[in-house]
Amino acid sequence: MSIKAKIFKQISEHLNQEVPELVLIDKERGQYEKENELLIPKPAVLIAFLRFEWQDVGNGVKEGKGSIQIRTGIENYAESYTGSIDQEDAIAFFELNEKIDKTLEGLSGANFTALEKIADEDDLEHSNIIVTVFEYATTIIDDSQSDASKMVQVDANPIVKYTNKKSFPKREASDDTFHIPM
Repeated sequence: MSIKAKIFKQISEHLNQEVPELVLIDKERGQYEKENELLIPKPAVLIAFLRFEWQDVGNGVKEGKGSIQIRTGIENYAESYTGSIDQEDAIAFFELNEKIDKTLEGLSGANFTALEKIADEDDLEHSNIIVTVFEYATTIIDDSQSDASKMVQVDANPIVKYTNKKSFPKREASDDTFHIPM
């Protein structure tokens, strides 16, 4: 399975587990822009991998630094203006967006480092769908082409033993080779 497919599945499964209010989690393919042709159930999250810059770290392993975009879509017909009788319903999407963000911030997996939010903004091009775009920086480790037979496994937890300075051996010197003035 492709490295991005693995990461997509990890993010999707985590969102499904932590945010049960979501009805759909899908790969971003412009679904919100095609809303008049394609109805998608909401609330929904669409996931896109943005630009990643790759470098070879050796033995067939590549490291890519870039960002993952999360687009939330929430259908909402309530009015949010001051004095509206359904203002609370209209602004409830903030709570769901915050829950999604808290669920993703710091999430890491087998092949990607902790997601770190670097941007968010409203996408204002939709009538009764509130679309919010979140962008998270991460580093992907693509080891799908690596030759594991040449890799050396390293214990990542070093054992550190501290020695009491008083127990160090004393320095001894003969009068012939070493003289300390008094």
